[in-house]
Amino acid sequence: MSEQGVKDRKIPIEDPEFYLNDPWPTFAWMQREAPFYHYEPLDTFVVTRAEDIRAISPRADVFSNARGIFLNEIKYRAQAGDTNFSEGFWPEGGEQIGNTDPPRHHELRRVSLGAFTVPAIEEVKHKLTVYIGKELDKLAAQGEVDYWDFAAGVPIEAACFLIGLPATDRKRVEFWSNELEKLGADISFEELQAAVTEFASLKDYITENVEIRKAEREAGTAKGLDLINVLLDAELDGQKGVQLPNVVTFAMTAIAAGADTTRALLLGLPYYFANNPDQWQRLKEDRSLVKNAIEETLRLVTPARAFLRYVSKDIEINGQAMKEGQHVYLMYMAGNRDPDLFQDPHRFDIGRENASRHFSFGAGPHTCLGARLARMEGAEVLNALLDRFERIELAGKPEIVRNHIIRNSWETMPLRLIR
Repeated sequence: MSEQGVKDRKIPIEDPEFYLNDPWPTFAWMQREAPFYHYEPLDTFVVTRAEDIRAISPRADVFSNARGIFLNEIKYRAQAGDTNFSEGFWPEGGEQIGNTDPPRHHELRRVSLGAFTVPAIEEVKHKLTVYIGKELDKLAAQGEVDYWDFAAGVPIEAACFLIGLPATDRKRVEFWSNELEKLGADISFEELQAAVTEFASLKDYITENVEIRKAEREAGTAKGLDLINVLLDAELDGQKGVQLPNVVTFAMTAIAAGADTTRALLLGLPYYFANNPDQWQRLKEDRSLVKNAIEETLRLVTPARAFLRYVSKDIEINGQAMKEGQHVYLMYMAGNRDPDLFQDPHRFDIGRENASRHFSFGAGPHTCLGARLARMEGAEVLNALLDRFERIELAGKPEIVRNHIIRNSWETMPLRLIR
């Protein structure tokens, strides 16, 4: 296609409906004809090829997160003034890991890592396994269910265990998680600002729990590798113990980043297996494929469709010139089905040898800190399903999330669970 033809083709990346109405032929065209498609309304290059996403992601020296990672950050910059509109979601003085660049990003990530180590995730796993088994047994007794509530509950429960919040507060945490999703929703600036007001109560709630943990530590009763404990033990900026605004921000980030994305994975598991019963039978016969089945499901679901980067200096990458002040939009869902990386990319194949090369956790220094946690949740749920059910069938048409720019997920998942 000619350069003018590429310019004339309008691809509505701000419209959620575009992603829901078979975008794959368009993405395939972009990968062939316009791998750095210039979306003029936001002066943003949409990057769809896996090789280009892989080339850009490590270059935090050029492609910055500091000005936000959502399209709404550009869209509403005039109303927000000289700041990211999302800054109002976090406590004053708190640093959001996803919106910082190296070297500060490395320092913030370092102090959080203790809550995401293998021993820490094992602590969460022991508690979560009991919850998963109990809730699935309830579903098994019903036979035909909407699996959505279960899939939503697991990551919230995991987040409470990970952060060190009372599991009895799950419903409150779930409400705040849903509000945090609005950062990437297709809503007005006024609606986004209204959502900010909901977070005063979340900030207060986490602050209260931090103070409780401090008292427990003084009494010698605080144990475990939960995030609050880890941060109170860590050293940052030459001080023992991360300061309160950052503790609260890190906890809020764990809720925001790990709830709806993992929910999408947990919903995707029965969805893809119900639509591919041969793969379910294959897995029943060979449980060693569970880990790879999680990767293949992550690849096809792609819970976060894309994230933004700000071009901080002029650069040419893979033949495309970009100027300081422009943006790139890393279209992970397109990269996850790039035929140059994944053979027969739309097929669900739990034996796919390179399934783990997906972009569902991002890439480069901003690779998702909670990837180990999400994989553990997926494996625990999948193994529990395999233990209990001979077959999984759809009991109706699942409703997909329609009003979100970056989330791939479902609002219902009617299932028939056959023992």
